[in-house]
Amino acid sequence: MTEALQTGYVEFRPRARLLKLIGAELISDDILAITELVKNAHDADASSVVIEFRAVTGLGGTITVRDDGHGMSLDVLLRHWMEPAGTSKSLKDQKRTRKGRRVLGEKGVGRFAADKLAQHLELVSRGAGERTELRAVFDWDEFDTDSRMLSEVKNRWDMRVPSEISESGTVLRMSGLRTLWNERMFRRLCTRLTRLRSPFGEHDSFTIRIDSDEFPEYSGELRSDILDRAPYRIDAVFDGEQTIEINMNGSRSVEHLWNGHGDLRCGPVRVRLFAFDLETDAIACIGPRMEVRAWLKEWSGVSVYRDGFRVWPYGEPHDDWLRLDQRRVNNPVTRLSNNQVVGFVEITRDANPELTDQTSREGILQSRALDDLRRLMYFVLQLLEAKRLSIRHPENAPQTAPRQAQHDEVSATADLYRLARSVPPDIAAQLRRVAERLKETGAREDAQRRLFAQGYSELAAVGQAAIGLTRSVQPLLDSMLTQLDATRALLNGRAKRPVVAALDQIKAAATLLGRRTAMLAAMEEGGHHRRRAMDVPAEIESFTSLVTPVLEDRKIKVVSELPRSGVLRVEMRPESLQRVLHILMTNSLEWLHGVRSPEIRIKATGKQEVCEIVFSDNGPGIAKELADQVFQPLYSTREGGRGMGLTIARNIVTMHGGSIDVIVDGRRRGTSIRLRLSRKRSRATIHR
Repeated sequence: MTEALQTGYVEFRPRARLLKLIGAELISDDILAITELVKNAHDADASSVVIEFRAVTGLGGTITVRDDGHGMSLDVLLRHWMEPAGTSKSLKDQKRTRKGRRVLGEKGVGRFAADKLAQHLELVSRGAGERTELRAVFDWDEFDTDSRMLSEVKNRWDMRVPSEISESGTVLRMSGLRTLWNERMFRRLCTRLTRLRSPFGEHDSFTIRIDSDEFPEYSGELRSDILDRAPYRIDAVFDGEQTIEINMNGSRSVEHLWNGHGDLRCGPVRVRLFAFDLETDAIACIGPRMEVRAWLKEWSGVSVYRDGFRVWPYGEPHDDWLRLDQRRVNNPVTRLSNNQVVGFVEITRDANPELTDQTSREGILQSRALDDLRRLMYFVLQLLEAKRLSIRHPENAPQTAPRQAQHDEVSATADLYRLARSVPPDIAAQLRRVAERLKETGAREDAQRRLFAQGYSELAAVGQAAIGLTRSVQPLLDSMLTQLDATRALLNGRAKRPVVAALDQIKAAATLLGRRTAMLAAMEEGGHHRRRAMDVPAEIESFTSLVTPVLEDRKIKVVSELPRSGVLRVEMRPESLQRVLHILMTNSLEWLHGVRSPEIRIKATGKQEVCEIVFSDNGPGIAKELADQVFQPLYSTREGGRGMGLTIARNIVTMHGGSIDVIVDGRRRGTSIRLRLSRKRSRATIHR
């Protein structure tokens, strides 16, 4: 090994320009710069912060940020504020302020924000109880040089008799502005600052005011009242375990159990979403159309808040972190796009430790917890979208003769336009508006019909594939069983026990598979036959015998309560009842996950002219407020659910002259769904 001829230590000697380079990376624009200064005021325990703009549309303007926080001492200025990448907090490892607020400006970027906004900064600060106030001046362009070291740039400070601050606080006065401000920047700033604070309203009082001499319409305390006029709203609270409490449009809260695949690791979350329709008439119901559209353009998106303050850049225009626009492409009638939603998501650092910020302070690190947060948001969105769909397209609207209805709508629209040509202008304008509304309504209904057709077509395709699979698999299974018996006969006791045991296991598995595919075969039979009198107890026993292998694998007990005497028949195809029961069983399987001693119970009784079948489980149940909604098309409270099962079950039952509903009498645990069908009397009974 060659010995070194000389050795020593060397340190980095940062040039002054390094401060400018770091600031350019941390602060992307003037709006973000002011936002960071407001955060600093919050961390100083200020109750209010005022941003004053004077003559900022031309040269010579100033921006002043005033707060009434605890201020800075000379020691804090010299030992902390003047340390790049340090923090102005008295304790660097401090996580909360003196008032208990969660610290936001942990990276100490306030000085870079001031540099981004202007060439010159005058800092005035006074601590509580201090008899003097501190003043310091900075010329940020002094740092923009390759020849001087960072330590060679001197900045003057002095202590003086208080002249600007009466008690305590800080004033940042910036001149030599680097950007000339315009109305669009003010609008963006107001939107950004209004959304800076969480809307849940449970955090300490902290007000933000703007004072502008050139744009007085943006002056005053920041607030927004358009949200109060949103036609659709949902509030959700996830407890971090299994329960999601949902409040829709201010109605009574309903608890849902998370039934997605696996637990959510994102931790407790609060969600508030507002949705808007973008049609002209819908916008006009909220306020002046141009004003509302401009507001939506700035506000749309789903923002994330941690400990009461916003996590950048979620919810910014063109930031579609939930990929709502992509969701809408395949389902434009039901799904909401990003520009239709204004949303707020509240997390905390303590309760959501896996949702951590990126080093750049822009966004949360990609992780399983962030993916689970998205899954939770999709669940909440799905409920909001279903509610919106039920309002826009009520299920009780006539669905018959869609082609004729579409033709009638086109004809009526043409008649209205024709009539408008022969009446006075004011009446003509009204007729044309009616025609436009009729045209838009027809287009929406047509899209809705196409959506339902698509949903039914997909399900029908799955059913046809299942039927084809049954037809092709069953002969193979029969052949396999025959070969297994033949092989065992050939061995004639000469095989070793492990071989015989393996053959028996294969035969048992093939037999079980055959019984399960028989479920589909039974549903397929007689699909083209007319209704006939059906023995209800016999069909229920047939159904339970087919599903028992599936239920036993999941340790679910199935109990049938059937009449042992008398005749209980209805006029219905057996496969139709099998399909309805299969849908109900599938739903129960989803909701019985994690339930101790899960059980499914099917009870049939005859009451005068009605046969009543009650299908029950001991799962979490259906809330009273959702009892009617669960039968609506596309409504689902299950992650990734199609929301078509109970809709199809209802259609089958109503086609046979019956009814189906959820029993919500408060005495039953779990879910109980009741089918009512007209009894088919024997001739002897009729003539008796």
